Amino acid sequence: MRQSLMVRIKDYVRRRETDMRIAAALSRAAATATIRSIDPTDPASWEFAGFSQHGEDGILDYLCSCMVSRNRFFFEIGSADGLENCTAWLAHARGYGGVMVEGDPVLLERCRKSLEGRIWNVHAVNLMVDAENISSLMKLCPYRDPDVFVLDIDGIDYYVMKRVLELGFRPKLIVVEYNSSFGPDRAVTVPYKQGFSRWKEHPTGLLFGVSIAAWRALLGQHRYSFITVETSGVNALFLDQAAFPDGFISAIHGTSFLDNIGDLSGPTRPYKDASGDLVLPLRDWKTQLEQLADANFVEISAPKVAETVS
Repeated sequence: MRQSLMVRIKDYVRRRETDMRIAAALSRAAATATIRSIDPTDPASWEFAGFSQHGEDGILDYLCSCMVSRNRFFFEIGSADGLENCTAWLAHARGYGGVMVEGDPVLLERCRKSLEGRIWNVHAVNLMVDAENISSLMKLCPYRDPDVFVLDIDGIDYYVMKRVLELGFRPKLIVVEYNSSFGPDRAVTVPYKQGFSRWKEHPTGLLFGVSIAAWRALLGQHRYSFITVETSGVNALFLDQAAFPDGFISAIHGTSFLDNIGDLSGPTRPYKDASGDLVLPLRDWKTQLEQLADANFVEISAPKVAETVS
């Protein structure tokens, strides 16, 4: 009896904590959304952050509102706890349905709890996604063209995205994390490995994911238009031109590359200098890439495609 009571108390406390996090995220979104002044040609002006770590909430909200037609469905791989990701805003504030996929079972359970009793049309799935199981996973996507597809697994992202496109899926809006440590020009990714972990692959934690040039090569092959990277230098956005009004994409003047100002890894942590003082290193891709001199990369090649960013 006592144990049952304790379980109920813990569930109650956890639910109240989740309520507070949702309320805080909505308040943060309200605060940051009201100070923006939207310029249809400038993606930086679309940004606000509520649930998202950076400005993706505002970007997705704006772009979804501009689509020619919507099925109001998203698919996010690497959704963490479901309250600090790219699609939580669409689920909690816009009523979108969708799928949130997370490989960490603890984070996935938190995600399920955050949805439980609040949102009925979002499914939480615990899976370490790779190129072998993505085909089965995508059976949970009832649309070949979901409004939003987000991929952020800090590892073999390139191979997963490539397989999704080969399966015939064509999301209207694709959000992918790029690794700024690889620089703006070299089209590279990491070697394919199931169970990839950035913290096991290299002591710096910098060896993971895909360069921005490699994303542009892959998605350009599939006729996606590169729009911009968001202002924190973490995610890149690609659009299917057919899903937006004529002239909408060509009018956008996005940003082609930025250093990641939010990632915490070995080279970006404060260190003590010879005097014993703490020094915060500059977040600079050239310095970070030097620390990957011993790393193995896979070079990505593709035919040149029309660019949309000036």
